[in-house]
Amino acid sequence: MPLQIIARRLGLTALILVLLVTTAAAGEPLASWNQPLRGKILDFATQAANPASPGFVPAPQRVAAFDLDGTLITERPNFFVLEVALARLKAICPAFAEQGAQEAELCRAAGRQDRRFIRKHLDQVLSLPFKGMSFAQYRQLVSRVWNQGLHPQHQRPFRDTVYRPMRELVALLQAKGFTVYLNSGADELSLMAICADLGVEPAHVIGTRYQAEPREREGRVELVRTGGLDLKFLNLGANKALNMYFAAGRAPVLAAGNSTGDSWLLRMAGANPLTHLVLVVDHDDPKEAVYTRPELLELARQKGWDVVSMRRDWLNLFE
Repeated sequence: MPLQIIARRLGLTALILVLLVTTAAAGEPLASWNQPLRGKILDFATQAANPASPGFVPAPQRVAAFDLDGTLITERPNFFVLEVALARLKAICPAFAEQGAQEAELCRAAGRQDRRFIRKHLDQVLSLPFKGMSFAQYRQLVSRVWNQGLHPQHQRPFRDTVYRPMRELVALLQAKGFTVYLNSGADELSLMAICADLGVEPAHVIGTRYQAEPREREGRVELVRTGGLDLKFLNLGANKALNMYFAAGRAPVLAAGNSTGDSWLLRMAGANPLTHLVLVVDHDDPKEAVYTRPELLELARQKGWDVVSMRRDWLNLFE
């Protein structure tokens, strides 16, 4: 109903009240979350920031950690850094294919969108096309795909496939004095390139690292990718917990993830003696992609962690 009609029917004072209520609702924290989980998260964050509360968490220990793919952003049909690799292959093939048999195979698989082959050879797909690229060049590529590339299913830029409820959660935690970390199996450079859009500082990203070395060129030192994955720096499983501790110096009091690769990070938060909250995202909404991780859901049940049903607990996905 137009505001002029409301004003005539209700009078100016009532209209002011309507506007105040509307404005408050628009700026309401966790507006895209449903009860009862919304209330539980709000209560946790409020208590953690209140020195008079029994659930108070001192500021240095008020740390939260989020997985990326499937937790903060969509991960189907491909997780984001794989989309970056496919975009890179599209740009450099067929010249890249002339470098060797392995490179030629990657180009053929990318050309026919052979997901089975690509998934089977992920290490090569995520490393070979970037060999010789400087860190700066790689981050520019990631930013370009993030901002200009279209998600194949949702037909929107990848930057617009961040789940709105999770954006709201990160914003709430930061407003309550939490230090928010992005802790992902994706490579650390790609996380640095997109983290600002997720509300996270580059210094607070934790990811996988690939072989690299410094090189001096024209009086400058460039960091250049030189090879594949060093398994010691694969940020999944136990490494997620270890790298979390080395980055923050402590365990988080809130952790969110959606796969078994996140399980040790989630366990770490769930075992924190301080007031804590563990969130497991369950992909049960047909508007996105329906798939389940039974082992993680069973672990959540055993540990008493909160399972976030995308269908039940979220009012919307992206808008």
